[in-house]
Amino acid sequence: MASSSKQQKRAKRAANKARENRMVRSGQAVKSSSDASSVGVEQVFNKAMNSGSYNALFEKMKQAQAQDNGLQAMIAVFLVDPLLALVLKGHKEEQSTDYIVMVFCAYRKWLDDADEATAMAWLESDEFQEAYVAASEAVSKVQKRPA
Repeated sequence: MASSSKQQKRAKRAANKARENRMVRSGQAVKSSSDASSVGVEQVFNKAMNSGSYNALFEKMKQAQAQDNGLQAMIAVFLVDPLLALVLKGHKEEQSTDYIVMVFCAYRKWLDDADEATAMAWLESDEFQEAYVAASEAVSKVQKRPA
């Protein structure tokens, strides 16, 4: 498991990369041809969104967020999702990070109809970053325990 500061750096890098990708999609920048695996992650995300695969996940995340340790518990629910495990296994770190950002943005839109800028501000907030690191560490500890 990476250190807290490394995870925070990754999360910030992911937010910046997602911002760049939005600029590319909106025509503000020229997309390089080296983003083939990123397109693959977008396809996974879009297919799952269109098929309703995230509905149950988002419901679980919402329920977890309603608890006392809400944000951390909500993130932990996402981190153990089987689809995330498949993405992490089949894609590079940068593309996996893009996927994570897309799902959290979609969750915020589903939850409270937040626009992309609001969702990104939430992802970049210190509160979210700290909760993400804590949830990652907690999930890692649970997964490392012998069965």
